[in-house]
This record gives sequence, structure tokens and C-alpha cells, in this order.
Amino acid sequence: MTTASSTSTEAAESARVPLSPETSQPDVTVSIVSYNTCDPLRNCLASLQARRDEAEVSLEVVVADNSSTDDSVAMVRTQFPWVRVVETGGNIGYGRANNAGLADAVGRYFFVLNSDTIVQPGALKVMRDFMDENPPVGCVGAQLVLSDGSTQTSCARDPGLLAVFWEQTYFDRLFPNNKITGNYLMTDWDYKDRREVEQVCGACLFVRREAYRQIEGFDPAYFMYFEDTDFCIRLRRAGWKIYFVPEARIDHLLGASSKGWQSRARTISAYNKSRYYYFNRYYGRLRGLTLKLIVLLGATLRLLAWSLIALVKPSYRDQVRLFVEVWRQTWRMSPAGELG
Repeated sequence: MTTASSTSTEAAESARVPLSPETSQPDVTVSIVSYNTCDPLRNCLASLQARRDEAEVSLEVVVADNSSTDDSVAMVRTQFPWVRVVETGGNIGYGRANNAGLADAVGRYFFVLNSDTIVQPGALKVMRDFMDENPPVGCVGAQLVLSDGSTQTSCARDPGLLAVFWEQTYFDRLFPNNKITGNYLMTDWDYKDRREVEQVCGACLFVRREAYRQIEGFDPAYFMYFEDTDFCIRLRRAGWKIYFVPEARIDHLLGASSKGWQSRARTISAYNKSRYYYFNRYYGRLRGLTLKLIVLLGATLRLLAWSLIALVKPSYRDQVRLFVEVWRQTWRMSPAGELG
């Protein structure tokens, strides 16, 4: 598996900020992927700087920038000179950018973190201490707290076709706490206790260095979405355990990106494409094709519903355009993934 381009590796070397003598190997290397997220990234790095100043854990922080055009790189280098910047050379996706950022990481643990997060006091120490005390654990996830104070459903069971059907027909939203329709995202659980889980959200992955290196990081065939699902299943197959640790709290500012219908169509299509590749890889072509048909059914139902609504309320025509594009992109999906 390719984990980073030679260009990214060279950039990592040239941008390295030397560690202080007393921290020759930091506890944690934080990897943050940035693509035009200047303001959220600034807030995220400020929270990490606070944790660094408090000496909660020793830190190395890397920002892997996917050719942002909003001065993100200049902001990091000016305001956070202790942070290492890796310029990936293009918008290469989430998993591949993390691979590039972590290619030369020196921390005992790797912390893959979204740029739209705020690390609360104590979170890094809780996760580090838990991993130190539990050698069989390869990865932990923290409690992700949304802007309204609620807990994000950041753990999941391995996905199946039935879960996709509940999602596409909205049964998972109609009956969110049901053990059948809520099985995939574990909405039948209150997220209040430590427990072993099958997967944790890629917005916050605290990974043992040896485990990450053993499975060679993220699969580059995923551009965005489902790279965390694939990552977790490969960790477990390599013999590592995954845990959710609610005492570690991270604020997650979901919804900070553009809400235009074109942007939403790209996001939904990227999710469907990655999920299609995942199903073909792990469950075979027949189940992959079945997933594609279920997603086409869901897009068709939404298209019909919004078309009827738009006849009465023309302001909803963008929703029609959205699902026309989603349907078109779903029909064109390839089972080979991003690199196929």
C-alpha cells in the first residue's frame, strides 16, 4: 500500500521543526488535514497550544495541507511556528494526506484529528494513559461533543446492507433508538461508558504507533469517508482492540463547510463512492451491486419527493438539482475506488 508520495516525504523533511532536547520523542504526534479551513484550523491549533503550554502531554503537531487557497499554510507558519506543515501538492483526500503527515512522525502515539475540533483539557492525557495501561488496544476514540452540547454518534458497528436500507428509507431517523434500525451507528447506546467497539470516527483517532505502521496507515483508494471504517477493520484483523473512552472530550464543530447544493452533492457522492468501494472490497461484487441499487432507490425516492414539493414551493428546486446529481454520480460509481 502506498502511504505517501515522495514529494510529500521531501516536504515533510524540509518543514520539520526540531524537537526540544527534553522531548526527543513526544508522547503524541497530532495529524490534522486542512483544505481551506483556515479559521477552524486556527482554533484547533490554539487548543493544542494550550494543552502544550500546560504540559499535559508532550506534543508534535503536523498539518497536512491539501493545497488550500485560503492562506491556511501562511497562518500556521506565522501564528504557530512550532507546528510542522506538510504540503501534499494537491487535494489528495483525507486518508492519503494523513499518511503524508505521519510519514515522519516521531510520537509514541498518533492522533488523527479533524481541523474543526477543539481539544478540551485532559483529553490527551486520558487517551495516552489509557493506551499506556492497555497494550492490546491499538486505537481509542474520544467523546465528540457537538455545538449544542449533545454527543455525536462517533462509534459504529461494521456496516451491512440492512443498515444502508434503513438509512436510505429514513427508518433509522424515524426509530433512532431502536436496536434494529439504530444498530449501525449504535444509537441504542448512550455513549456514557468505556467499552470495546468495532470502529470509531475518523475525526478523532488516537492510534498506537506500532499499530498504524503495522497496517500501513490509511488505504489511499478512499478519497474521503469510510477510510476510518476500513482502517478500523484492518486494525482488528491485525489483532488490535478498539475502545471508546468518554472521559476524553473533544468539541466537534460539524457543519462548518459550504451548504450550497453543489457542495452537498459532492459530499454525498463521495460518501456513496467510498462506501461502494468498501462493500466491494470486503463483501464482494454481488453485495456491492446490491448496495448500489439500494442507494439508487434512496436517491430516487428523495428526487421524487423534492420534485413534488418544488411544484408547490419553487424555492426547493435546489433540492431537486441536488438529488439529480447524486443519482447521476451514484449510477456512475466504480467498485475500484479512488485509485482504480
